[in-house]
Amino acid sequence: MGVRTLKLIDRCLKLFEEARNSKHAVSVSEVARRFSRGKGRGAEEGRRFHSKVWSLDPYAAAYEPVWACPLPLAWRFRFGWLYGVADQVVFEDGVPTKVVEYKSYPKTGKAEKVQAALYGLLVELVFCIRPEVLIATPHTVEKVRKWELVALSALGEFR
Repeated sequence: MGVRTLKLIDRCLKLFEEARNSKHAVSVSEVARRFSRGKGRGAEEGRRFHSKVWSLDPYAAAYEPVWACPLPLAWRFRFGWLYGVADQVVFEDGVPTKVVEYKSYPKTGKAEKVQAALYGLLVELVFCIRPEVLIATPHTVEKVRKWELVALSALGEFR
């Protein structure tokens, strides 16, 4: 499982770099922002979180029985690239089983579900496996139900 996981993580990082360098790319945050009622609540806290955990090595997922880390993700669709960094992808025995988006505020809405669902879709496309998609707030962990439908509907509305 380790060699396959390493190759998939390599592919994942290469896709992300290609997306970042493309003129035809949109970030997960840009898509999700269209469904938000507020203006970037928790954005500063999110940037602090990413700066603390960015140094975690995704390649350890190939060797550890359980490993969780932020993960840069991207996929090229007909309209161009969709890319972003998931707060946390949980790997079990080298397989991504969960995508977790962390929020510093207690209530989540459609934008947060769209964001988490899009990261779930990117993990599914890159790793060819359907992860569980979760949103963690200070007091709860919520499972995003029908996240594939949420993600695809958001992409359809965005374009």
